[in-house]
Amino acid sequence: MENGGAIISEYPEYTEPDSEKFRQRNRIVSGLSLGVLVVEAEKRSGTSITARYAKEQGKDVFCIPSSLKNRKGIGTNMLIQKGAKLVLSPKDVLDSYIEYNEMEQITIEDLEQIKEKEYMDLDKIKPEYRKIYNVLNEELSIDEITKKTKIDISTLYQKLFLMEMEGLIEGRQNKYKKRRYDK
Repeated sequence: MENGGAIISEYPEYTEPDSEKFRQRNRIVSGLSLGVLVVEAEKRSGTSITARYAKEQGKDVFCIPSSLKNRKGIGTNMLIQKGAKLVLSPKDVLDSYIEYNEMEQITIEDLEQIKEKEYMDLDKIKPEYRKIYNVLNEELSIDEITKKTKIDISTLYQKLFLMEMEGLIEGRQNKYKKRRYDK
């Protein structure tokens, strides 16, 4: 909490844990996520429940395949069989969120010009990112960015993720700011 985190629960503080509450927690976790990556899951497991919630919520479900001899990987393989996206490398996940054909290709000459400036020129920023980029003159939390841009939080998280992947901004301890380019 001291570093900008949050506690999200349907229960009051000091509520005793039980297995049903874990299912509800998994629903919240998948609801807050862009997608869910399943590394290992038994046939019946909390991970499989989280993946089911994610699918119901329209989220992406990614799975790393497992050996058929590994009983802790049966659920993972079953999710792939039911349509989860097969993942063999981090690029497989990133490809679902970053459309490379829409990204501007930057040359070495472009990078040298960028280094001469403190921040990237607004005209080099995709129009859908400009509103967010404009408010990040100082380090801001998600709540502060939401208030200033009036963008709903799920859309904002997605755009911040993509902006960070494209090197436009930096995120640290749930706060974001424009990325500085060394002079």
